[in-house]
Amino acid sequence: MAYLSDVNLRAVLTVLVERAGGLVHVTNEELYDAMLPGDGESERFLVTETPSGLTIWMGGDEPDRTG
Repeated sequence: MAYLSDVNLRAVLTVLVERAGGLVHVTNEELYDAMLPGDGESERFLVTETPSGLTIWMGGDEPDRTG
């Protein structure tokens, strides 16, 4: 699943914010860095459908999906 619809994105964000205790603070610097990464990468996260839901990964090297 490379693309999340607006409705799905809102649902995922709702779950993540609830898990974080109901509040997530993001600075302007973090937001702009995420929107316009300076290292030339276009996307810095990967959303994958699993049998039981979604896996959202963010980071450097692509995750090992063999295990």
